[in-house]
Amino acid sequence: MELTYECRSCHAVDRVDAVERAEVLKCPSCSETRPVMASSFDAGGLVACAACGTDDLYWQKDFPQGLGLAIVILGFIVSSVFWYYNRPLMTYAILLSSALLDMVLYYRVPNVTICYRCLAQHRGVGSNPESRFKFFDLAIGERYRQERIRVEEHRRREQDPQSNSPLPPS
Repeated sequence: MELTYECRSCHAVDRVDAVERAEVLKCPSCSETRPVMASSFDAGGLVACAACGTDDLYWQKDFPQGLGLAIVILGFIVSSVFWYYNRPLMTYAILLSSALLDMVLYYRVPNVTICYRCLAQHRGVGSNPESRFKFFDLAIGERYRQERIRVEEHRRREQDPQSNSPLPPS
């Protein structure tokens, strides 16, 4: 299974192949190391995040959202041109073909399992055994987003004790 994660110190992104056999995660930029959570794996596959150990994970399709949106917009624009020139069969054919392309991509593109806490991405065989993890849950995502904001504010105050102003809203 492949793990893509962000270094906690320098925020560099790194990728580790076969993370279930790795013992430590070492940042190539700043050389910070942290252990791979051995309890994150069992015989069935992934049970928790290998980078931070939390068991709050979700899955989504491993496809760039911008590309999917571009396909939909392009299909709409081209079909609108044909509709303008009073060519309804071509209009419907283009709309149908873009829907079929979307369906084919949905079934062909693999899934990626993502950690709510550290946003590490787990790919490959065993990353979501028996559909153990569900789709993104907004309530859980917001809880961890607020946690990241508080941690960042705490770090900033440690670096600059004179500053007491809160972070700007995001």
